[in-house]
Amino acid sequence: MIEGITGTRRHFMTGLAALPLAGAFAGSDAMAFGKDDSAALRAAFYYAFPLYEFARTEQALGRSLGNPGVLNTVTRRAQLSDEKSRNVTAPNNDTIYASSFLELSGGPVEIEVPNIPSRYFSVAFMDAFTDNFAYIGTRATGGKGGRFWLAGPQWRGRVPAGVKLLRSSTNDVWMLARILVEGPDDLPAATALLEQIQVRVPGAARTARGYTAAATTGVPDAGNFLAVVREVLNRSPGGRGETARATRFRSLGIGLDNPSSELLARWNAYLPAAYQDLREGFLFRDLVAGGWTYQPRGVGEFGRNDRLRSLIALGGIAALGEKEAMYFHANFDGAGERLSGAHAYRWRVPPGGVPAKAFWSLTMYDPQPDGRYFLVENPIRRFSIGDRTPGLVREPDGSLVILIQHERPTGPMAANWLPAPAGPMRLALRAYLPETALLERKWRVPALERVTP
Repeated sequence: MIEGITGTRRHFMTGLAALPLAGAFAGSDAMAFGKDDSAALRAAFYYAFPLYEFARTEQALGRSLGNPGVLNTVTRRAQLSDEKSRNVTAPNNDTIYASSFLELSGGPVEIEVPNIPSRYFSVAFMDAFTDNFAYIGTRATGGKGGRFWLAGPQWRGRVPAGVKLLRSSTNDVWMLARILVEGPDDLPAATALLEQIQVRVPGAARTARGYTAAATTGVPDAGNFLAVVREVLNRSPGGRGETARATRFRSLGIGLDNPSSELLARWNAYLPAAYQDLREGFLFRDLVAGGWTYQPRGVGEFGRNDRLRSLIALGGIAALGEKEAMYFHANFDGAGERLSGAHAYRWRVPPGGVPAKAFWSLTMYDPQPDGRYFLVENPIRRFSIGDRTPGLVREPDGSLVILIQHERPTGPMAANWLPAPAGPMRLALRAYLPETALLERKWRVPALERVTP
């Protein structure tokens, strides 16, 4: 049973099994164009925005605007994220990363991954539509690595013996590897494994293609928005996967070389509201129980659900599929009031903890005006708390009470402090390799209780 339902529609569900995973998040292809011109423009935006945001991220991290940058090479981040980590929204503080933006128009790229049998890891491959289409890791390959060739939609050929072929429907792919770190003392061992993840171009050397149209942060100009989306689509000809649906939106400028001034004016008038819609939608107010939002089915592997794809592209790009990880967010307390560091809260984890086979963590974020979320600077350098946090004080029954507040607490329970910003805040609960109770939405996330510190 759920103690209480908060949000804008309290009647929306009576139990976690009743989460409305289709309704408000139905794929935009279900819309009837012609019936409402604004609905058609909205559907085109939902389709196009993830491409724009993918390009923005690839240009920023791959340094690929106007030149190949570091495409088809691997960049490793062998340190845990902190308040200065601002390249990607909602970073986690649990894993170190190996990241590579792969450009496949010239042929396959080879990825080598070590065997990692004794700690959680995943290597996810995300196409330009932000769908995870392949994994290597603890769950997907039983901790085994190996040699892999990743090929784009036009490549025809054979892989060498002992190499596994992975296929992408787009020529632009983001490979993101995560390796769990148990704590600062464990960082050298995790880093040694991270260094063994390699990316190379087999055969003769070739130059990857950079971008010509710049994707910017904030609300873009219509001409810029459509130009970036057009370039991403043109980089993957052949209409494979979700690219095949681009023709559906062509009359609204998606993929057009020279959209009319009238069309550009319509987009310029619409884009500010569209971005605001995403910022508001990422709160998932219709899926709130006890102050926590429960993710709709399909995160990370979106299919035709373009609205959900866009919401995650804005607020949590590179989210894993739910068999790999599940994400819960809190913007409200158990009484439905917006969370703020002006107040203090308690969060009680029942005995046995969060039902996750790999690990779980609770991370604090500082919401930004543009809809992104970053870690919070604090005096004890604690950005998350979870099942691997040392020195936590447990209750006699084995439960765990987390103190969530801006001011530093005193006494023995100060060991359980998760620092909050002074103003608005957002919490994210991550569960890696979720157990059946989570996958079936039967386990409820405990509500946050507002208290007097």
